Amino acid sequence: MELRQPVRSYSFDNAQFSALRDKVGSGCLDPKANRLSQAPATLTEAPTDLRPSAEGADAVRSRLTTKGEAAIRAGEVAILVLNGGMATRFGGGAKGIVPVVPGHEDVSFLAIKLAEIKQRSEALSGAIPVVLMHSFATESASEAHLAKIGWGGIAEDDRYSFSQSIMPRVLPDGTPLQDLPESSDLPPTALYSAPGHGDTLGRFRGSGVLGKLRARGVKHILVSNVDNVGASLDPFVLGAHVEKADQGAGISVEVVRRVEGDAGGCIAQLPTNGRPAIIEGFRLPEGTDLADYPHFNTNTLWLTASAVDVDIPLTWFAVRKKIDWPSGTRELNDGKLEVVQFERLIGQGTEFVQSAYLDVDRDRRFLPIKTRDDLANAAGDMELFAKEAGLL
Repeated sequence: MELRQPVRSYSFDNAQFSALRDKVGSGCLDPKANRLSQAPATLTEAPTDLRPSAEGADAVRSRLTTKGEAAIRAGEVAILVLNGGMATRFGGGAKGIVPVVPGHEDVSFLAIKLAEIKQRSEALSGAIPVVLMHSFATESASEAHLAKIGWGGIAEDDRYSFSQSIMPRVLPDGTPLQDLPESSDLPPTALYSAPGHGDTLGRFRGSGVLGKLRARGVKHILVSNVDNVGASLDPFVLGAHVEKADQGAGISVEVVRRVEGDAGGCIAQLPTNGRPAIIEGFRLPEGTDLADYPHFNTNTLWLTASAVDVDIPLTWFAVRKKIDWPSGTRELNDGKLEVVQFERLIGQGTEFVQSAYLDVDRDRRFLPIKTRDDLANAAGDMELFAKEAGLL
């Protein structure tokens, strides 16, 4: 099938889409099929404790910080910020460009992240390439904001970007929304979706950006969500990843201790091969008690460039969503139409790549902002991070 303008320029695997829509129509991708047949076992080895309360924390911090700073000075480290998605949770705009400190229009999530990287680069006299992954829903507004703030002072030679691929949304019977007669006047954000953050790994390679980074000597990449300004380039945590990479890990995952309200996935042993991996909540058998899995995935990952420069066969999941749709055209539920979109998960890479787990300081490293209410509640933290980055 051919996508509509103006989204035809984005990467689209028509053959993959056709296979997936057929599976949806036949019932093979029913949401129940996403669940594991049995609850995974708890970890047999605890994650490496990097919290301030860990035994011998000062000595460990000194040793690992030295290792991380050496990697930055050598130009071996890059940053990849996940600035994609569907731009729906903040009123229909790209989250990364939202002002996060009242009265300071240009102090955005992206601005804080870029300013922190520039600071680190200058302090250690090491070039730090920055990669931004956009989506068709965030690219235009984000690029305009980046031009306005001059990429936060990041050197032009260190600026990289690419966009996620795109997938049409379908009805539960597999019919593409773009084929419905009433869809002619609807925006692309209703008819298509960005296929989850699992799309990062394939597009990072397919765009050629990963190859360019490796050619300039990059060995390690920090990946984080744009809304988590706590996931900065801390040489201490980097040093822990470098040490794990030297021991064979291709991915290091930052985890925190689970608290009430953490409803996402867990870190557990895979039922198939016993490998510790990230397992999202919707894949767990119904009735699984998350209290049995005390570590929570932050979606902050450290990648070893050589380990992820391969085709990683992530699973495609069919995810049910409810979207706004013209009334009087179809059976709606509270004005919403139930649709299916196809997504992959970056964390599932841990099922295929040897991975390590780093138990980090939650107060400093994990500050996810998913809604406007989250942003309001974190106002003090946002101001603090902005000040530390030299923006206030």
